[in-house]
Amino acid sequence: MELVKKIADKISVDSPDFSNCINVVEHDLDVKGIDTTIRFHYLNFDGNKKPMVKALADTLYAYIIDYCLSAKNRNENLTTRQSTLLTKEARSLFRHPEISDNSPDKTGEAGETLLYFLMEAVLKAPQMVSKMELKTNHKDEVKGSDGIHARWNSDLEMVDFYFGESKLYKKVSDALTSALKSVNDFHDVKMYEHEFNMVTKHFKYADEEVKREISQLFINGNPGPNVRINHACLIGYDYTGYDDVFSEPHNKLEEKFEYELLISGLNIIEKLQKKFDTFERKHLVFDVFFLPFPSVVEFRNAFNNALD
Repeated sequence: MELVKKIADKISVDSPDFSNCINVVEHDLDVKGIDTTIRFHYLNFDGNKKPMVKALADTLYAYIIDYCLSAKNRNENLTTRQSTLLTKEARSLFRHPEISDNSPDKTGEAGETLLYFLMEAVLKAPQMVSKMELKTNHKDEVKGSDGIHARWNSDLEMVDFYFGESKLYKKVSDALTSALKSVNDFHDVKMYEHEFNMVTKHFKYADEEVKREISQLFINGNPGPNVRINHACLIGYDYTGYDDVFSEPHNKLEEKFEYELLISGLNIIEKLQKKFDTFERKHLVFDVFFLPFPSVVEFRNAFNNALD
């Protein structure tokens, strides 16, 4: 199907930018009862054994034009002047407040940008709508999901649409609870109808042929036979494991960290299973990104500092 290549061509995140900052943990952990792909990631360590929080934040900042502004509204090859002006425009769409444990970030923008980065780099699912530029006021919240992405599923021969939910909390259990509540609320109000209509009305790219082909996948705002609804959930949480392995020699650092992370992952998967056991919409499909931080507050502040 020609749509396969046309969608894949829209990916903006370069894989090396992902692998330079974030590592992937191979595992065989899973949950029962709901079609779910579990993904464990962690921040790479720099040469001084420190997790690369600032490097990740700065990398995300480098993608704010792609994340915030539709490709159809800018030239494919930007001049230095155009890039400067568009970066300024993209920056103005963020609220970037100062954050602390006592004054948490209620915008969620750092996590939403990170989830966009993960969906493009890992899932190879490009963003379909630039929701940030649709805000009429930079102080507004983006309604609905935290991102709309899509990719062609060659095994099922259909288009997988991903609706994002980004949750960064101190405790992983709180992040899981919030994510599943958001997914439930999303379907309670049939928000997917609005989101699918957004794809047809605010398609990010200038390719009218692809827009038309994707629009034909929906039936009055509902998924047709060649569309599957997926929810991509970023679960970020505070994790002491980065400090716990600091005394390890360089050549043992990652191996020790991954071992300890997967041990803690057993408990996390047990929590997720219990929540899924009582989750009623078992027809949905999930991709869950678990990404521990030394501190989610530190990451959010690093991202906001990059914006400033």
